[in-house]
Amino acid sequence: MNAPLTLKTGSECIIRSLGQDKKIAQRLAQMGILPGARLLVVRSSLFGETLEVCINQGQYLALRADEISSLDCEIVAMPLSANTVKTDQDYRIRLLSGGKAFQQRMEQQGISPGTVIQIRERNKLPILIELVQKKKRVALGSGEAEKIIIEIIDDPQR
Repeated sequence: MNAPLTLKTGSECIIRSLGQDKKIAQRLAQMGILPGARLLVVRSSLFGETLEVCINQGQYLALRADEISSLDCEIVAMPLSANTVKTDQDYRIRLLSGGKAFQQRMEQQGISPGTVIQIRERNKLPILIELVQKKKRVALGSGEAEKIIIEIIDDPQR
């Protein structure tokens, strides 16, 4: 995976390898970033050149774009607005990362952690999702979609 475009704030991945650049791989290994580790993107710099990441829910580091792009990762969670999100794929909401008012607004729509959704339309705004269990469609703006962290599920029965 070439990460700079796909790893947004809230994304989580499992590192498969440190990549082909031996110099970068050595630097990452010295920082404790190793294959099998979970990497969570906490936030990005103003122009996205640097990402603050959390490794295995403990160590916080700042990584440059070239270091991130060298990693081979399997994405396990991402914002609903991520480019890698596909229509007609089952996703489970992992986290609502907005404030209290945002969380209340989402819960009023039936959107909460654990809810299974499918993206019906994402080429234009608003993004249209379907709450699978309730057979209800909800339109979301890009700011709302950015705050909803989802994970892919293979078995819609959970």
